[in-house]
Amino acid sequence: MIRIGIVATSSVVPKIEFNLGVEHLKANGFEVEVHSTVLEQDGFYPATDELRARAFLDFAFRDDLQALWCARGGYGATHLLPFLEKASRKKKPKKKLLLGYSDATALMEFARTRWGWKTIHAPMPSLRTFSILPAAEWSQLLNLIDYEVLKKPLKPTKFKLEPIFIPKGFKKAEAPVVGGNLFVWNSLLGTPYVGKASGKILVLEEIGENMGRVNRMLHHLEQAGGFKGAKALVLGDFTDCNDTVAQTIQRLPGAGEVGDSFLKSPPASVMAPIRQVMPPQDALTYVFRALGERNQLPVFKGLPIGHGDQHFSVDLGRSHILRVDGTFIQIE
Repeated sequence: MIRIGIVATSSVVPKIEFNLGVEHLKANGFEVEVHSTVLEQDGFYPATDELRARAFLDFAFRDDLQALWCARGGYGATHLLPFLEKASRKKKPKKKLLLGYSDATALMEFARTRWGWKTIHAPMPSLRTFSILPAAEWSQLLNLIDYEVLKKPLKPTKFKLEPIFIPKGFKKAEAPVVGGNLFVWNSLLGTPYVGKASGKILVLEEIGENMGRVNRMLHHLEQAGGFKGAKALVLGDFTDCNDTVAQTIQRLPGAGEVGDSFLKSPPASVMAPIRQVMPPQDALTYVFRALGERNQLPVFKGLPIGHGDQHFSVDLGRSHILRVDGTFIQIE
């Protein structure tokens, strides 16, 4: 039996959804211990930054826990990193498995690179649909956990991705996978905890950022060298990342001068988008194809992870093969 400790590292955790998720884990044979801070509240968070870090460290140093699972995402996980770094200068916790995604991206990259932990980009217990995940998604996650914790054989899931940009001569990439949420990965730039994609397949996903902001983050990441040496870029779900377009005056009133009231609050009848709005997938392809071309970086989309309807998992730090036809698969 695998013993799991659940911690709340980011935003306040929804009680009912979380309890359903915990019961689902128990029903599937896991022994679960929930930290006492998980269902508390301190402003935006379950507890102060320091207390959330202490909770994480409490479970990290527990020899009887084989895995830690983040209760949910949101925001605030990056606040814990200085506390974790300071505490682990004297002694690092023994290797464990850490599961989560979204805001947990920062913690997972820290634990993987600083402590040598195994990490799985996986749905979290407070996800409303966690207890009813489709069989294919749930069994794939269980297999990855068993593979990492119990050393059971891996049954790789083969994903079929859609190419956005393929440089001349590209046939396949074989490399460890890193990454997670684009906003969080980008926010680590300029800090001691920056993620490094050189020699890796970088996986990114996002939710609720319009394509203009996505494009801005990508240019920032690019100009800071964040794609330098990367073997390929794979996109998960970019949920509700729409092309939002400014509304502008398209025609003036028929008679008289343009008055202050007209300019301050023009009627809807004279307003229209400044340009044609792109459908979300077209906008995604437009932005990432340009990125691929500038960097001669293979770019593929369609990995069913993140904040979309499907919640498959990815074993971060482990080698995967990405072929020119879009086949993407983990290897032992």
